[in-house]
Amino acid sequence: MNRCVIIAGGEIRKKDISIRNDDFVISADSGLTSAKKYNIKVDLLVGDLDSLKEVPHDIELVKLNPIKDDTDTLSSIKEGVKRGYKEFIIYGALGKRIEHSLANLSLLIYLKNLGFAGKIIHKGHSYIILKNESITLKKKKSGYLSVFAVSSVCQGVYEKNLKYELTDYTLTNDFPIGIDNEYINLSPTIEVKNGTILLIY
Repeated sequence: MNRCVIIAGGEIRKKDISIRNDDFVISADSGLTSAKKYNIKVDLLVGDLDSLKEVPHDIELVKLNPIKDDTDTLSSIKEGVKRGYKEFIIYGALGKRIEHSLANLSLLIYLKNLGFAGKIIHKGHSYIILKNESITLKKKKSGYLSVFAVSSVCQGVYEKNLKYELTDYTLTNDFPIGIDNEYINLSPTIEVKNGTILLIY
């Protein structure tokens, strides 16, 4: 199945954008401004349209009631799920307002709990959720990655092939020991046996 790309209304850098020809692109309300700025073809516009000066007539539209529980970005994800997509890439999810950034990070957990893949890309970094699983990343000569507990307690946390390794560690959400680990030109593996973590790399 192809990917669903969502353009939200936060900060986006042109060099971060990578969209395939077969991606389905949804603009979450004011994300359309960034899509136009970077010549991104949008397949669907979702939102209450409170942040747009002009509404295009050549894009499929799902207009939302401004009095709602779901954010425009969550509504966009739900539209993608309805259309059968299981992999989501989100641009513009972070950077402008801290409350919107936190809300959008929580959407990665929402997708993970559905059994789907979600990734936020922001300023050269990828943000993903791991739940009772592991991932091996491409090696880099230098750079940083960070791991934060989303669950109150995450058991069996491993960080391998990094400057600072963790082995069967119990990571908690009140002590940020996982911040700014360093690449050492190896392919690092991050694992959590029991729990949910946010990985930024």
